[in-house]
Amino acid sequence: MSNEGCQPADFKYWAQQIMEPVWIATGASIGNLYNVFVLNMVSSYTNFGCQWFQGRINAWQAIIAGLANPNGIAAQRLQAKIAWAQQMHVICGCMGALPLTTGSNSEKIISRFELDLSDLQATTETRSFRIFGTNGSTFSLEIKNEDSYYYNFTTKAFQATKARLDNKTIANGVYSGSIVFPTVTDDDQYDFYLFAEQGSIHSPYNEVRFGDRSVDINSSTGSNSSLMQKVIYQYTDLTLTLAVYAPTAAFTTGSLVNDTLTIPKGKNAIKTPFSISCTSASTESFVIIKQPTSGDVLSFVTPTVGAAPENLPGEDIYPALRNDGNTVDGAITGGGSTIKVVMDGLVASFMGVGDKILGAVATDTVDGAVSSGIKVVMDNNVVGKMAIGDQITGNAYLDANIVTVAALDPDGDNAKEFSMSEAVAVGDGITLTFTPKCNRSLTTVVALNPDGDNTKEFSMSQNIGIVDGVTLTFSPQKNYQWPLDNINHIKEDMIVVPGTNVTASTSVGKYEDTVTIFEDTDREEVIIKNQAPALNTKNQPPTVVKGLVRVQAGNVVFDKQQILLLAGDALKIGGYGTDQILNAYGYEVVFTDLAIALTEVTTTTTAASSSSTSVALTARDGILNTVSTVSGIGIDPSAAAPTVNSGASATGAGTVVLSAAQTLESGITLTFPGAGKVATITGYIEVLKSGPASQTLRFDVEKLLTSA
Repeated sequence: MSNEGCQPADFKYWAQQIMEPVWIATGASIGNLYNVFVLNMVSSYTNFGCQWFQGRINAWQAIIAGLANPNGIAAQRLQAKIAWAQQMHVICGCMGALPLTTGSNSEKIISRFELDLSDLQATTETRSFRIFGTNGSTFSLEIKNEDSYYYNFTTKAFQATKARLDNKTIANGVYSGSIVFPTVTDDDQYDFYLFAEQGSIHSPYNEVRFGDRSVDINSSTGSNSSLMQKVIYQYTDLTLTLAVYAPTAAFTTGSLVNDTLTIPKGKNAIKTPFSISCTSASTESFVIIKQPTSGDVLSFVTPTVGAAPENLPGEDIYPALRNDGNTVDGAITGGGSTIKVVMDGLVASFMGVGDKILGAVATDTVDGAVSSGIKVVMDNNVVGKMAIGDQITGNAYLDANIVTVAALDPDGDNAKEFSMSEAVAVGDGITLTFTPKCNRSLTTVVALNPDGDNTKEFSMSQNIGIVDGVTLTFSPQKNYQWPLDNINHIKEDMIVVPGTNVTASTSVGKYEDTVTIFEDTDREEVIIKNQAPALNTKNQPPTVVKGLVRVQAGNVVFDKQQILLLAGDALKIGGYGTDQILNAYGYEVVFTDLAIALTEVTTTTTAASSSSTSVALTARDGILNTVSTVSGIGIDPSAAAPTVNSGASATGAGTVVLSAAQTLESGITLTFPGAGKVATITGYIEVLKSGPASQTLRFDVEKLLTSA
C-alpha cells in the first residue's frame, strides 16, 4: 500500500473506532476482530486495491437482505463492517465515488474534514478544504473569527451578519472549497463548526487531549454529535533581535546597537545580513580574542526558582563548613525556650540563614566515683564546661547510649556538680566529654539580627544549651534539586548562566548517589544507590495556550549543589550554538560569514616632533599601551609599524611614547589599530523556521573580546 494514510495500523485503528463498540455490545470476540478480520482486510486490499471495499459492501449488503431479522445482532455487525469499509475507502485515498449502501440500514457518514490547521501568518492567505463522506450526506460549515464575524463563502470575506455554507450535499465522495483569510494587524482566531445535516452523521469520535487534559480538537477526529469543531490561529509577525551580551559582566559595555529581523510565525526568512556593535567603557578599550562562530551565540530561558529546595535520597545537604566559626558571647543554659544567641563577631560575616550549627566539645575529669545515681562531681565548675542537653560520653555505657546533662548544680550547693538524664555508674578520675545537642539534633540558623538591634545576634531553629566562649561552626545548606516555575524548553546538559547565587560552572544534569566497591582493584565497581532525572514534572499538568505548552512547572537537578539563597532567584538556563537556539526558542537558524572588527582609533597631532618617540595627540581614547600600533603620514614606512609603549592609559589629550622615534608635523592624522572602543559583529543569518515567539539571539562578547 503506497498511500501514507492507509497503512495496516490504519485498518486496525478504524476497526477499533467503528467496529469494536458493536462487537463488544453484541458479545463478539475482539480477538477475532483483529486477528482474523483486520488481517484478512489488509491482505485483500493489498492484492485487489480500492475495488475490494465496494465488493465487500455489496457482499455484506446481500447477506443483510437475506437475514430473517435485518435489525438483529448479525445485521448490526455487518452494518459496522460496511461503515468501516466506507471509512477506509476515504482513508486510502480511493478515487471515484464513495461506495454506496442500499436499503433502510444505509447511513450517510461525513468521514473527514481536511484543512491545513497550521498557524496563519499576518498576510492574506487562501487555503483549500475538502469534506469527505458518503454520497448524499449533507453538511453545513460555519467559520467565525474572534470578533464574532462570519465568513461569507460567496464574497470571500468576513462580515458582522451571520453567514455559512448551508446544507451542502456530498457527491462523488467529497466536497471541495476554499477560504480566504484576511491580513490582520493583531492576533486572530478562526473557529470552524462543521454540522452534519438531514440525517447525516459524523464518523465515530476519537478524542485526543493535551497534557493539561483539555481536548485537542484539531487532533481529535469524528464526533458523537452533529457538530465537529476545529480552530486555526493567526499571528502577527515576530521580531528576532540580534545583540551583543556579556554574561558575567567581565567588562562594561557602553552603547549597544542591535539588529532585527521580521519573520512570520512558524515560517522562514531568507539569508539576511546583519550588523551589531558595542562600545567599551569610557576608560577602557577592546582587543579581539578571536573571530565569532555560531557557537558563540547564547540562548536561554528565564525560570524563577521556588521557595525551597527538595532533598534527594543520599544527598549530603551540608557538604562543607563555611569558615572557622566564631565564639559565643554569653551562655545559654539549655532546656528552656531561648533561641537567640549573641556572638563575639558580626554574624553576617560567618553564617547564613539555613546554616547547620555545630559546637565544639568540652572535657573534664570526674572527682569521685558514682556507683549508682545521677549526680556527678567534676574537678572544675560545670558552668563553662557543659550545658543542659549536652550528650555525655566517656565509658562503655555512655558511649553506647544517649545520656545527657539534665541540670547544672542541681541542689544549688556545688558549682562543680551536675545531674544526668539517667543513673549511670561513673568511675573516679575518668574523663567525660560533653557534646552540644546541635551536633546530634539538626539545628539551623533561622534569622540574622532577628530583632534588628544587634548585628552580633542570630536565632536558632530550636533551643539548645550553649557554653559561653564555645566555638560554633556553620555549614551552609546546599541542594542539587530545586523547583522551578517553568521547566519547558530546559534540557539536560544546558548551562546555568553565572549569577549572584549560582555555583560556578553549573549545568543541568541527573543526580546519582554512588559508592565504589573494591576500589583500585580489577573488581572495582560503581554502585548507584539513588538517582534522580535531570527534569521532573512531579505530575503537574502544563499550561496549554492555543495548542502549545507555555508553562510546565517542575523540578530541575543541577550537577552542582546550590546555596539556599538561590530560592526566589530568576535564572538563565540555556547554552551555546544553533542546537540550543532550537531547544530554548524553537528557531532553526544558520549563520554564515561571521566576523568581528574594531573601529580603528584616529586622532591628530597637536605639535611637531623631530626624531622623537614622544607624540602629542588631541585625544588618546581607545589607544592601548603595548597593543596599539600607529600608521599615518610621516610614520617611517621602511620599518615595522611602531607600537605605543606608554602614555595611553588615560583619556583625552596628551602624549604617547612610541617604540621608535618619528619625525611628524603638527595636525597630521594618525591611525592606531590593534585596539578600539567600538566592536562590530557582522554576518548573515538565515531562518529556516521561526519559533512561537519573538526572541533575542545574543553573541557572547566575553568569548570574542577582552577589555583593558
